[in-house]
Amino acid sequence: MRVAADSPNKGNGFIGFWQSRISSVRRNKQLIRQLLFLSLTEQYKKTWLGSLWLIVNPLLSILIWLIMNFSGIYQPGETSIPYVGYILLSMSIWLFFVSFFKQIATAVTESSRMLMEAPFEMEAKLVEKILLNIINFIIPLSINLIVLLAMGVSFGWSSLWFLPTLIPLMLLGISIGVFFSLIEVVFNDIYLIVNQGMGVLMFLTPVVYTTKVDSEFLQRIIQVNPITYLLSVPRDLLIGDPVTSWTGYWISAGLALFVFILVIHFFFNSVYKIVERIFE
Repeated sequence: MRVAADSPNKGNGFIGFWQSRISSVRRNKQLIRQLLFLSLTEQYKKTWLGSLWLIVNPLLSILIWLIMNFSGIYQPGETSIPYVGYILLSMSIWLFFVSFFKQIATAVTESSRMLMEAPFEMEAKLVEKILLNIINFIIPLSINLIVLLAMGVSFGWSSLWFLPTLIPLMLLGISIGVFFSLIEVVFNDIYLIVNQGMGVLMFLTPVVYTTKVDSEFLQRIIQVNPITYLLSVPRDLLIGDPVTSWTGYWISAGLALFVFILVIHFFFNSVYKIVERIFE
């Protein structure tokens, strides 16, 4: 049995490949809107709180850190703004990154039946997942900005660079999700291990603590972790802290772009063949 939608790699070379991806997204605009609407209405459909979980989830995830900080057990390092605001913002950015992995990593499995039974291009599913994660990020981020303003945090012109400087972090999150969407179809255990490993990765990134944490071990990890720069530079720009790691940021951004291009090429050259072999 053949997959209904073969890989639409029209055109030759690098430019032709990306023109094909863009053309596919344009052709499937209506399908993307329908998929996005269904995802937005169904993600919390069976819960009492509904879309309020977009607010409750981040609050629950940081509660333990606030308790440890105020009790004196946990020392995250000196922050230029109140720790409540710092961790709210940091966790929002971190969840923005991780959610791309979690949303996209199951995209192939979710779409396998459609791929086998009806003409369907994976660009539509990927774009729908990306848009869903961006929307889910905007709501808690807006609330966090209100909280920061209430705490007396002022935003300057540099704050306008917050969203553009998040793009490399987004590309890296998408790349990880897209790559493991192929792994998840064949080796689900590996996907589960990586899914749990994201929690460990958070502790190796200055999310719940600052880059000035006392531990020398963490300092070394922070310096070689590219996510450090992709997360901390946008955060520093937003709250008006001086950015001292532009070199690390641009190196990490270049790495994120390279990985994104490599993974997307690999994905669209492989996904239809993998689905055909696994689900035939």
